[in-house]
Amino acid sequence: MIDNNPMLNKLENLLTWTSKRQQAIGANLANLDTPGYRAKDYSFDSELQEARKYDVNTTVKADGNNVDLEREMTEMNKNGVQYLTVVQFLNQKLRMLRSSIVDGGKL
Repeated sequence: MIDNNPMLNKLENLLTWTSKRQQAIGANLANLDTPGYRAKDYSFDSELQEARKYDVNTTVKADGNNVDLEREMTEMNKNGVQYLTVVQFLNQKLRMLRSSIVDGGKL
């Protein structure tokens, strides 16, 4: 946890989620041709607190694998954009906090 600021805590949770999701999508891509492999993903509950794995509903090939290359690449790109957006927002909040601390000390 970054601190007791609820906004920063939610941003930290979003970063954790997008990072775990990126790992899951990467594992899906790495197992594109693995017989029997079932694609995984991460989902957020209503409080953005608990991440959990679940099977993705896609077509299962004859070898039991259900990883769809186009879907996984699209999801990886979307997730990367989400991650960068959260990082930029977090950086902005931290700059504002730092400015408050520095400028507050000058009074």
